[in-house]
Amino acid sequence: MADGRQGAHVDTLLLDLRYALRGLLRAPGFALVAILTLALGIGANTAIFSVVDAVLLRPLAYADPQQLVALRGMVSVRGLVDVGSSAPEFKNFRDDVPALAGAAAVWPININFTGTGSPERLQAAVVSSNYASVLGVAPILGRDFTPADAGGKIGYVALISWDLWQRRFGGDSAVIGKVARLDDDPITIIGVMPRGFRHPLERGASPMELWAPIDLDNPDPTFVNNRRFRMLEVIGRLRPGVTTAQAQAQLDVLTSRLRVEYANEYPAAEGWHATAIPLAERVVGDVKPALVVLLGAVGFVLLIACVNVANLMLTRATGRGREIAIRTALGSSRSRLARQLLTESVLLALAGGALGLLVAAWGTSALGRLATLYLPRARDIGLNGAVLGFTALLSLVTGVVFGLLPAVQGSRSDLQAVLKDAGRGTSAGGARARLRAGLVVVEVAVALILVAGAGLLLRSFQRLVAVEPGFDPSHTLTMQVWLSWPNEPEKGRFFTPQQRIGFYDRIQDAIRQVPGVEAVALTSRLPLRGTSGTRFTIEGRPQTADETPPRAEVRTVSLSYFGAMRISVLQGTGLREVADSQAASSVVINRTMADKYWPNENPMDRRIQLFGAQGPWFTIAGVVGDVRQVALETPAREEIYVSYRRNAGQEMSLIVRTAGDPEARTSAVLGAIHAVDPEQPVFGVMSMEQLLADAGAPRRFSLLLLSLFACIALLLSAIGIYGVMAYTTNQRRQEIGIRLALGALPRDVFGLVVGQGMRLVALGLAIGLTGAWALSRVLAKQLYQITTGDPLTYLSAALLLGIVALAANYLPAVRATRVDPMVSMRSE
Repeated sequence: MADGRQGAHVDTLLLDLRYALRGLLRAPGFALVAILTLALGIGANTAIFSVVDAVLLRPLAYADPQQLVALRGMVSVRGLVDVGSSAPEFKNFRDDVPALAGAAAVWPININFTGTGSPERLQAAVVSSNYASVLGVAPILGRDFTPADAGGKIGYVALISWDLWQRRFGGDSAVIGKVARLDDDPITIIGVMPRGFRHPLERGASPMELWAPIDLDNPDPTFVNNRRFRMLEVIGRLRPGVTTAQAQAQLDVLTSRLRVEYANEYPAAEGWHATAIPLAERVVGDVKPALVVLLGAVGFVLLIACVNVANLMLTRATGRGREIAIRTALGSSRSRLARQLLTESVLLALAGGALGLLVAAWGTSALGRLATLYLPRARDIGLNGAVLGFTALLSLVTGVVFGLLPAVQGSRSDLQAVLKDAGRGTSAGGARARLRAGLVVVEVAVALILVAGAGLLLRSFQRLVAVEPGFDPSHTLTMQVWLSWPNEPEKGRFFTPQQRIGFYDRIQDAIRQVPGVEAVALTSRLPLRGTSGTRFTIEGRPQTADETPPRAEVRTVSLSYFGAMRISVLQGTGLREVADSQAASSVVINRTMADKYWPNENPMDRRIQLFGAQGPWFTIAGVVGDVRQVALETPAREEIYVSYRRNAGQEMSLIVRTAGDPEARTSAVLGAIHAVDPEQPVFGVMSMEQLLADAGAPRRFSLLLLSLFACIALLLSAIGIYGVMAYTTNQRRQEIGIRLALGALPRDVFGLVVGQGMRLVALGLAIGLTGAWALSRVLAKQLYQITTGDPLTYLSAALLLGIVALAANYLPAVRATRVDPMVSMRSE
């Protein structure tokens, strides 16, 4: 009996599906509009969910990832919550925290990779020998590190990534045992990591591709081994059954002990504290709020799509009122009719979901490329089983959501009333009209929330773009060089300052010979690439023990830097560069530093001491304009510019100003550098304008997507308002004809129809403004010089939506004025 009932249910379902399919094929226009609307909403949601899944939901690709924690320091007095760890602190974590089954240290570095083709600058890491085992991964080729691989220095063996293996060695299995050169040191490749393996804390467009071991228990004397040199990332693995909270409690005990044992290294005033957080949380960082905003925004887009299709379904159900009433009279129950109508809506949603996958495939690919500079794990973004399951579930839920009300309303048709109305051609009743009107109010309100949110981000971004960076980025090419520094640097090619200065001079001379090059300059760090403060002393202003020493960013540059960057020189002649590097004793400061430390004085020819209490004294020879070094939204900080001849480091950036398109000179500039030294990698090649664009990538990412969703919401809202008003006007043709026959003017009819539509819009705008004001609070951290309650943004958004709604009401109103009274009276 049970099998018989189950078979009957299956037969009924198949019958409903066939009937729904035939009905949709008889109304191809309705079906096409509904499917396209749903495809847009479902596709956009699927694309954003693929990002959320890759970044927030998907477990880290390591063994038992829930056991992995990030161990780091906090310096509360300076507001620093993510401080690296020193080698001694790493050993304390590893040996003195029983909750940990193991801990691995990682020192991210860049390194020159040569000896196997063209020179290349790689993202790499110096790691403790248990790095791979703590993460729970193993090489797919070769072997892992052993403690014997690092003899107190950076080891002479390495693991390489799958991508590097393919790119530089063609996937040759004989790569094991091959020798390459890292910073001019020979290094033997002993293993290849699995395809897709990523260092959990890497960021940016360049992945980590090589790992070399170091013995932190017996460090080489050249390795800085003190508690305040915090350059290590530490990843710990909890013992089974141990929680992060338990590990934190043990770290609290360790913190208290270290503060007592090493009071000089951990002064109480700094408030240093060791912390543990789940590694997945550390990987995600601070992008979660922005992704939640985007997920909510795209959910609103789907809601508007559902509202539109629900209105279409209501209209279609009204048109089928006679058919449904007759079926009711012939014995069909309301539940049977409702199920039939609901089957049709689910079928539409599944078709929309299938088409939406094409939209999602394109959107996911675009999002993956766009998010590389902004989101962690961006390379994992893509369609997979979880995303496909989400799309299927979303399609089913969507079909039920937009189909439930029309199904319930449509199943209530009364035969006598329908036949009476059919003969008169009047509307289908007040209940459905009110429901359609309510749906219009909802989609207007939701659309306004999205438009207002996008408006806030747009106004903020406009303010940010208008910020003067302090230099001219046009016609400027930038690139970086990092000179090799082998394990025995005294034997290297760039050990002495004279060797480094000589190389920098030669490549500048070579680049100046490239046609189209107007100026070449050097700097230790490009703008918008961060800063690092250095203490200094002002002559004649002794510091007491209780006073905090002044700090400033020290940037080493060439004499041509200010001219090449078009940085304004406010006072003096700039750096006095001489051949003898030890005699280059002049510095230039920026306006912020001059205003802070010499507010009512002339800083020219004053002296400051750099690089410690025994460091040299420098004379201020000029004052230049401020440059935004950290970010466009961050005010300029105090800066000191020193000649690179006095402090020539391993890493320098080149600025090349050209007469035309700077990127067109890239090959020639790189050729000039390699002509000087064919083994010198050059990396980070981009125009200064691209560097500025990359600095604003996080804001641009949110702005672009939210603006896209707002535009879709506007379009769908306009379609929805037009559809409802066109249908309502058509249902009132007899009434309008009678009004015209009784003397009403066309403008009166026009005003009647437009007024009816705009009243609904006004109600939706009022609700939407309230919702936008409330929900905009989540955007507060992404805004620059704009408050979440900015009245201009809300008024502009409401006006824009009002104009769109007015345009959607216009055509139905015009058609209403053209109703023939005689035709209407004859129908009546």
